[in-house]
Amino acid sequence: MIRIEKSFSNQGFTLVELLVTVIVAGILLSVAAPNFSDAMRNSKTAVTTNELMSTLRIARSEAIKRSTRTAVCARESDTTCGTSWSNGFIAYIDNGETPGEIEVGEQILRVARGIDGDGWIANKARLVNTTAAPLERTFIRFGPRGTSHWRGSGYFVICDARGQESARAINITLNGDPRRARMSGGELISSFGDVAKCESSVGPGASIGGFGLRAS
Repeated sequence: MIRIEKSFSNQGFTLVELLVTVIVAGILLSVAAPNFSDAMRNSKTAVTTNELMSTLRIARSEAIKRSTRTAVCARESDTTCGTSWSNGFIAYIDNGETPGEIEVGEQILRVARGIDGDGWIANKARLVNTTAAPLERTFIRFGPRGTSHWRGSGYFVICDARGQESARAINITLNGDPRRARMSGGELISSFGDVAKCESSVGPGASIGGFGLRAS
């Protein structure tokens, strides 16, 4: 009988091969990490934009359908309006004596709890159709015909620490319809015809909590 002997060479990496592998992995990670971070931020901005757009449309459509008044306000808690849109926003039936406040008996339609990280939401609006400088508003109210009390139009801008290059915006037309801002020359164009800028008295980092919805 023929006996066959097999010889095996030593398996594994040499120290030089291991060092080369570590260096290459480090280079790949240094290239991929910023791209991954940008992708995550872009995703958060997109989610926030979509949720704000959806909430505005729900409030407007309910005002028309029910022939009533509704509003979307900056959120203080799940049942009270506040001043920072970055802390979330609330859509509700707004038929009480004080516009922009959730009063007893007024139905809450939807609650969105704030955005985390370095993102924030701001807005600028005119309550009358003049050339006066638009101001930041804590709520927008829709009437039975779908028009808003931002009679001079306005816009929301969603930003993060990267600034203008990554911003998104939602314009409120003169008839109250929320629409995504168009791009021109690499800039977001607001409902006023100028650039929808990432400016806020609150600024980045003001938001708390994770972004989530509650409907009622």
